[in-house]
Amino acid sequence: MAEDPVKLLGCWVSPYALRVKWALKLKGIQYQYVEEDLQNKTLMAAFSKKGEEQERAVKEGRENLKILESGLEGKRFFGGETMGFVDIAAGWIGCWAQMTGEIIGINLIDGETMPLLDSWFQDFLGIPLIKECMPPQDKLLEHSKELHKILTAALT
Repeated sequence: MAEDPVKLLGCWVSPYALRVKWALKLKGIQYQYVEEDLQNKTLMAAFSKKGEEQERAVKEGRENLKILESGLEGKRFFGGETMGFVDIAAGWIGCWAQMTGEIIGINLIDGETMPLLDSWFQDFLGIPLIKECMPPQDKLLEHSKELHKILTAALT
């Protein structure tokens, strides 16, 4: 009896689907990717805060990122010298933080305040297997800008 092929249901902007793509590629598992239209299913409350609420959210986010960074001390990856679960789970944050910075003008991660995390994100996102699965940056940025408009319009 032949095995059914693995089907990955996802959305091109989903960090969750991206993590699964990375893991399947790392394990050498063949899969069929099926794009889902999530536009009308749900809105993620991503970066929709303004003013003092936004400042508090940014401060809290940076504190959490510093905790994440502490897991990299003396290591190339979170698990040591090879990519593992935490790397896959956290890898999308670097891309998301860049997009957020471009859209709202707040840099969450930089080489000065979080050198280990910044370096890890650059290295991780530069790995060919990881890059191959990433959505086009220009398309992702445009989508994120539109999502930001929708979320912030809901606040006014």
